[in-house]
Amino acid sequence: MIEDEDSLEEELLHEFEDGTLEISPENKLNNDKQIKPESPDKPEPNKGDNYWSSNFITPLTSIPNKITASIWCKNPKTPTPTKENTIQQTISITENPYNYFTFRESVLARALGECKEQFLDEEVDGPLTEAFLLTQISHWNSDKERLVLLTPKTLVICKYDFIALKRLAYKKLPLEVIDQVIYGELVYPSGSLIPSRNMKGVRLLWNKTKGEKLGAYWNPFKEDVPFCTFTFHPLFFHKDCVDEKLKNLYSLDTFIEKISKAIADLPRNNEQNQEPCTIQERDIVLKSYVGIGSVIHNRNSLGFFKVRGKFSF
Repeated sequence: MIEDEDSLEEELLHEFEDGTLEISPENKLNNDKQIKPESPDKPEPNKGDNYWSSNFITPLTSIPNKITASIWCKNPKTPTPTKENTIQQTISITENPYNYFTFRESVLARALGECKEQFLDEEVDGPLTEAFLLTQISHWNSDKERLVLLTPKTLVICKYDFIALKRLAYKKLPLEVIDQVIYGELVYPSGSLIPSRNMKGVRLLWNKTKGEKLGAYWNPFKEDVPFCTFTFHPLFFHKDCVDEKLKNLYSLDTFIEKISKAIADLPRNNEQNQEPCTIQERDIVLKSYVGIGSVIHNRNSLGFFKVRGKFSF
């Protein structure tokens, strides 16, 4: 039985030895394949024909099929970030890290201790579970260095003078009022003249049912806007920031993970048909179109406590 199968295969191979595979234009939509024996009288194509066909004609004829496939794709896939094209891999902070007062020994630890003692009430807010030093982006696109304290019930955003070592201001946000958490790339509206940030961020929103007052949004000094936006602290990208514990303090990814878990674990009050908080990944639009002041502010890191030549501010 085995010998009969081998002889049959040899006959089939001999029969189709000189055959070519072609796709009939009439059946292209059905992807029907046909075997067409080569005519013995047909002259062999020269190398020049093969060159022009493979390098120019074939790519051109495949373009309509690619366009059609793109148009009729019902579920287009969103590009998945990889380590080669992630934003973090392209950022390099080369200046002396000690220009930032927060990089100096014990400065950050002292600030965390003072803010915890002054701004947290463990009986009401719960114990401190996580602390971060992040960049907060104001509604007018200005970057500011902020301490962020997280408890099982509360988020506290602290403004601290790392030069004079004193507390300046704070904002306490109960986690139960947060309606939405958005994390993704920070982008500007189409037509904006501000250079792209090429940076990830996270935005926390609350009071969704009350709406947003236009006057409050366009007031650069207004602090009571119904959202806050954060991104990495610049020191996260510095080559000398190798201590894992310190790096986590500057990490936006760690903050997103911890704040999402704290909100998910929070028991929700079902009174007044309160909707659960939604957490989603999409672009975060910074509504700034010209913003010359914020560009100058951010380019010179004026929202960070640093050594600037003979001065420190």
